[in-house]
Amino acid sequence: MIIFVAVILAIALFISMVSISKPLLRNLTSLIIAILFALSLSLIVLNGRDHFGMKKITTTQTADLISVSPSKQLKMLLYQNVGTSGKNRVYIYKTQATQKKPTTTNPDPTHTTNKVKVTTQSPRIVTKTTRWVYKNDAYKLWFGIAGNNHKLIQHKNTFEINNDWLTLSSVQAKKLQSLAKQNTAKMKKEAQVYVTAAVKKTLTAAMRKDPTMSKALTAEATKKATAAYQKQAMAKMVAESK
Repeated sequence: MIIFVAVILAIALFISMVSISKPLLRNLTSLIIAILFALSLSLIVLNGRDHFGMKKITTTQTADLISVSPSKQLKMLLYQNVGTSGKNRVYIYKTQATQKKPTTTNPDPTHTTNKVKVTTQSPRIVTKTTRWVYKNDAYKLWFGIAGNNHKLIQHKNTFEINNDWLTLSSVQAKKLQSLAKQNTAKMKKEAQVYVTAAVKKTLTAAMRKDPTMSKALTAEATKKATAAYQKQAMAKMVAESK
């Protein structure tokens, strides 16, 4: 509405200067209209530059974080570098297990910050969004035509992941998948040797204390040894992919 007022004042100023014959009345009328016109322009500038009549509001959204890895054993959060400095990243993630296409964060570093931290709770993403909104309906009526209501100021994304998650670039993830395929047979053979030796060691120590050790304990030892090998092998491949 303020723009329409400014246009009307500009027209009124022109009319007053060319239509009023009496100099004193013409000058006085023109001066008042000119002041109002200048005031309206100043308010338009203040609204556009300094967000006059507006305030900041912040909303918080929380969603479950789902690994983007196709493997259930491998939990992964991906990112892609923006630019050549390596400081700005776009994160690639999912919030639903049935989600086919991953979600990406805003690539504009002036409006988005991303942080990854480790938690013992369930993985999740917390997004705090700050926007400019009008203080009340009156300001919205006067300046809303500018289309800057709910203008984005910043997204703050916090990815809360567990210790067993990997944070890799998309390039590293592809290399890791390639290494896993190339070493499948080798890893299977090494796993058998590792698990057999680890279980034998565990059983030998356990049977000294309890010669009647149950099959359940044997299965548990095998499960732990398998998990330990997988973790060790994965750490080695991750190191090679970086």
